[in-house]
Amino acid sequence: MGDIQLQIGGASGTTHDIQITAGSNDTLNTLASYINTQSSTNHWGVSASVVTDATGSRLALYSQSTGSTGALSLSSSTLPNNTTTLTFAAPVGGANATFNIDGVPFSSTSNTVTGAIPGVTLNLLSASPGTQVQLTVGIDQSQITAAINNFVSSYNTVINDINTQFTVNPVTNTEGPSGGDPSLRTLQSSLLSDAAFALPLDSNSGYVNLESLGINTNNDGTLTVGLNAAGQSLNDIVASNPAAVQNFFQNSSSTGFAQTLSADLSGLTDPTAGVLNVDLAQNKSSIQSLSDNITNFQTQLTAEQIALTQRYSAVNASLQSYPLLLQAITQVLGSLGGSSSSSGASSTSPTLTSGL
Repeated sequence: MGDIQLQIGGASGTTHDIQITAGSNDTLNTLASYINTQSSTNHWGVSASVVTDATGSRLALYSQSTGSTGALSLSSSTLPNNTTTLTFAAPVGGANATFNIDGVPFSSTSNTVTGAIPGVTLNLLSASPGTQVQLTVGIDQSQITAAINNFVSSYNTVINDINTQFTVNPVTNTEGPSGGDPSLRTLQSSLLSDAAFALPLDSNSGYVNLESLGINTNNDGTLTVGLNAAGQSLNDIVASNPAAVQNFFQNSSSTGFAQTLSADLSGLTDPTAGVLNVDLAQNKSSIQSLSDNITNFQTQLTAEQIALTQRYSAVNASLQSYPLLLQAITQVLGSLGGSSSSSGASSTSPTLTSGL
């Protein structure tokens, strides 16, 4: 009988008490099975196995977490009923990887580091304290092509949305709700003009426009990534001359395609003078004016409703009084008729005779 203490996560980690019971988990194999069951059921994050070599058999525990969060510590319980004579070897591992990049310290629970240098994955193969390592980061061709394809997709989304506004409905013979908006025409014209951007013909190794990179313009203004006139794909051009691709989009003189497009869009969306923002401000003002008019109209309707309700209530009261008035008049007329009948019964009617 006995107890052993398994602590996971270092000095501040969680401690699990493992009771060793005769006939249940008092052998290495049954103890390893017991620990694996508990780890699976209660999420301990460890695995146990029995290692046998020429010197005998031993229980080996492995953490399923890397770094200091997976540090293991195993010791005998200090309880009075602990009769086990187990001995424990010092744990191996359980520390974070530490390193410096240009004097900036980093720590990682894994030997695969992805956040130290943006876009770069570091694989730490071995420890070498005090040794400087020179890193050379090459061009990631897949990210370049992915970024260009994302741009083409976003550009096409905007162009298709604009085209929808200008498409004439054959049934109603009308454009979309914003078809007559001059600001939308300005945006469309600017985008189509930017898509035709070109560097000087004798520059940048011939890659002077989108078409030379295999990005072709369709009849509806959208773009398609395909082949250029020489049969080269965008991937081929990026692989053979990535510097030319970068220079076409962005260059030191700020005259690249992306830089020109960004400047044009910034002008259109300027907070004070941009055509689109001015148009949005006007639309907001019109919406507010309509909202005020609706509110005022509703106020007038409410007042008119109250006045009409009061008028009709008075009419209704008069109509309800008419039956009582009619009943009173009927009673008066009835009383007058009864008086005449009684008086006639006591008098003598005159006799009319002939003139002969």
